[in-house]
Amino acid sequence: MMKKILISFAASALILAASSCSDYLEEEVKVGAAPELAFSTASGIEGLVANTYSFARGWYGKEAGLGLSEMGTDLFYYGYDNKQKSLNSYNLTAESLDGNTSDNACLDQYWELFYSAVDVCNRALKYVPVNEFINDTKKDQFMAEAYFMRAFYYWHMVNIWGPIPYNDQPQSEIIYAPERVSEEVIYSNMLADLDEAIRLFDAAGYNIKTEGRANYWAARALKARVLLYAASWLGESSLGGDYSGNLYEKAQAEAEAVIGSGIASFYDNYSDTWTMANEDIRQNQEAIWGISYSPDVSGPANTIPKRYRKNNSGDPLDYNGLITRTGYGRGGSAMVLMFAGMWNNGASDLGGNGKEVFVRALGESTFYITHSVTGEKVWVAEYYSPYSRGFTRYLPSLYLFQSLEEIRATDQRPEATLQNAYTIAPGLEGSAQKYPSIQDTAIYYAPLDGNSPEGQALQAWAKDRYRVQFMAGGDIPLYTSMDPAFALPTEAAKETSDVYGDDRYNTYKIGGWCSFPGIKKFQNDVWDPNYPTPDISHRDAIVLRLAEMYLIKAECQLYTGNGSALETLNELREVRAIEGQEEANKLSGTATLETVLHERALELCGEQQRWFDLKRTRTLVDRVKAYNAQAGGQVTANHLLRPIPQAQFDAITNESNTPGTGFWQNSGY
Repeated sequence: MMKKILISFAASALILAASSCSDYLEEEVKVGAAPELAFSTASGIEGLVANTYSFARGWYGKEAGLGLSEMGTDLFYYGYDNKQKSLNSYNLTAESLDGNTSDNACLDQYWELFYSAVDVCNRALKYVPVNEFINDTKKDQFMAEAYFMRAFYYWHMVNIWGPIPYNDQPQSEIIYAPERVSEEVIYSNMLADLDEAIRLFDAAGYNIKTEGRANYWAARALKARVLLYAASWLGESSLGGDYSGNLYEKAQAEAEAVIGSGIASFYDNYSDTWTMANEDIRQNQEAIWGISYSPDVSGPANTIPKRYRKNNSGDPLDYNGLITRTGYGRGGSAMVLMFAGMWNNGASDLGGNGKEVFVRALGESTFYITHSVTGEKVWVAEYYSPYSRGFTRYLPSLYLFQSLEEIRATDQRPEATLQNAYTIAPGLEGSAQKYPSIQDTAIYYAPLDGNSPEGQALQAWAKDRYRVQFMAGGDIPLYTSMDPAFALPTEAAKETSDVYGDDRYNTYKIGGWCSFPGIKKFQNDVWDPNYPTPDISHRDAIVLRLAEMYLIKAECQLYTGNGSALETLNELREVRAIEGQEEANKLSGTATLETVLHERALELCGEQQRWFDLKRTRTLVDRVKAYNAQAGGQVTANHLLRPIPQAQFDAITNESNTPGTGFWQNSGY
């Protein structure tokens, strides 16, 4: 059942060697060396294993990966400057990115990237056992890492495309008639890989996270996730052989083992999970495992490998900028940009391009603002650095905004997650001429209907103090409705303000698609004068963390009767509660799948899981229709799978119009 996949390039063309593995996983591409020679040395094999991780940097912390994992869900709308609006409108096609660089889902390049990553894992599994310069303990560790990463990449592919070709050997030839393998087989293979990784990590005694690599507990955490996905998507008894029986019970057991292992623990303050002071997954208390980024974002250390596919001159092609963000000269995570609204260069109410009180700190000349009244020079750079550059890619849905605000009085997560206000640097009080009474707040996103008595009272109080934008209603609403099923981000200019009678809001930038409450989780909140307002960051991407294990456990308990799902969710709620609000923050009643999905939204929003959650639980269509008006009119059950890239069909000989035979396209594409 294990078949080789057609990729229209020779995998053996790229040989990878490490330049360093001491502080983080760093790879260097070597072209032209024979695999047997390159991988026969200690450094060569270390580099090969390190390179199994590098492809993940093309998904985690990148715009295109974020689009495929968060867009078109109940949690986010596209903003004004989003580059992949088709993901939210579900106008997806199999078109190649090479032929269309505007508003494309990058599916063909991700198909290539993931299969390239699998090929590197397969090479590691072939060459590690025969290397004579590493000891048996190191061989066990390296083999475990390769098994783990192969399962990790297949987890993405099977959830994006469903049945796909499965390749467990290094590719040495082009296969023109690949076969799509059932999801049950792929899940069984992933679980077999994870079981082998767990066994080998255990044999090597590798159960730590201090090196930023996969480890014993990371493998068990990923196994818990894979088992949950198999149970919810394929059925609780869908797998046979070693994985027969109730998959929810197996997932729960793995999650409970990880919870009890001590590999991770909760911070007293939820915000500590996300501060840049704790961004390194090796030290982050709650992280189990993730994708490492080097602090040196100015060099090529954080970039992904070149494509295996070549141009007419025989040189490897580059991956698209939506996947690399900054090309190959420098690199890092782009999450710092993805959820930021326009705060400094929106409407003229805060000065020309916001410069009376706001400015992007990009260099020495922008580190100060001259007070418009006193003429005093005020230092602002460190204060505004966390606000990022305002690319308006993704904004929270009304449902997400409302859900976070509902628990603000008792729970730490809204304050740590949502940027619901922008404040000015100390010393600039009274500097905004159109808000002469400005003190600290400059923009406030109020969780109210602006036409309600409470909204009208706040609007009157805010006059001359700061700009207030309401969920809906009022002078400048964020959304067109207070009903999540119909709410869209506003886009129109306000020609004449109802409150001020002038044109300060007469620009499209005042609409909710440009000016909105951003997500704070991924901000650079620690001042770095070398990158004062960065467009990329060295923040590591936390892929597996302790809170998810509680959420997995609770979801499994809905179907197994092994404990109380509500009790498990309340254990997490108690940890996330504001001090003194532990009891008030707990849930009551009976937990359902809706309860679990709601808690996953509060906890995991923006962490590149939501689309997969809704897909695997088959709640995507209903929840999108209920909570995302940008997508609700187009989404159908066909969208539970993405289209197989057209580039793949262009290169094969066994294309079929009949699902289940030959190589067919997913339904609806």
